[in-house]
Amino acid sequence: MKFGSLTFQPHKPQGFDFHVFRVKPETGLRLTPQPDMHSNIAVFADTATGQIHPDWISQSPLGQAKFGNNNFNLYWSVLCPTQPDYREEQLKYIAEVDRQSQGIWLNSHYFADHSHCTCPRCQELFQKSGLSWIEWRRKVVTDYMAQIRDVVKKDLVLSLQPDPVSSLERYGVDFDDFAEYADTFNAVMFSKNYATPWYWEMLTRGFKKLLKKPFYVNFYVYGPGDAPQDVPTSAELLTVTARCARVGGVDGFVYLADGEKEMAAFQKATVANVALRDKLRTFGGQPVQEFLDRVADWEKLVK
Repeated sequence: MKFGSLTFQPHKPQGFDFHVFRVKPETGLRLTPQPDMHSNIAVFADTATGQIHPDWISQSPLGQAKFGNNNFNLYWSVLCPTQPDYREEQLKYIAEVDRQSQGIWLNSHYFADHSHCTCPRCQELFQKSGLSWIEWRRKVVTDYMAQIRDVVKKDLVLSLQPDPVSSLERYGVDFDDFAEYADTFNAVMFSKNYATPWYWEMLTRGFKKLLKKPFYVNFYVYGPGDAPQDVPTSAELLTVTARCARVGGVDGFVYLADGEKEMAAFQKATVANVALRDKLRTFGGQPVQEFLDRVADWEKLVK
């Protein structure tokens, strides 16, 4: 079982097996890849490009996929996945970032959500394809993953929205298609609290049943601009990870934080909660014990 860190800063918190740097978050900001870190890239989520090219933003009967449209749970703009200039530019960008870092982690590499995209270009491509709407969107996404796989020479990790049931209908994502190109999957389960861990355990069971490649579960610790009262408690994170570990077959857990300071605070609080760790030991199962042993390794880092 591996532990990974995912940070907005080019930091490598101690106590993790690998580190992922958010080189291109959904804002569209592009930062310098680090040679000793993996690089996380938000592909079609790109607010900066959407401001320059508003006509590239994905469309639907409920409006554009952009922040401020309350029909969507978005805090950024999502571009149309068939926009040819952007697709080509991103392929070149991904290849260059891969060359400069340890590998590529992708997110937002699919359609924005249900009913996207209905721009004239997408409508024309759909009509010419002769496919159903769902199968056409699947082909658009899968074909682009094949192109990305061709330019990524190192590890390619494909992140998945926390929806093991309707990802095809919502995003054009077919897990079996993606398994042809991904080295690993990353099931993103971000939340500002994990007060009901049963739900996250259930989602993990769903992914375990469906995915044909190794996969990580990705939790939210502390994002940019957050206040302590707005983020999950260390007890929630400790509990929800143990519950998901209990599923068995999870290859690792990845924790998102702004930087090493926030991650260290999470680790310190987790180590200090001896009573909860002892309680979680009774959950049974080797994966839970392995996870808690890894947490115990943090003790020497925070003393």
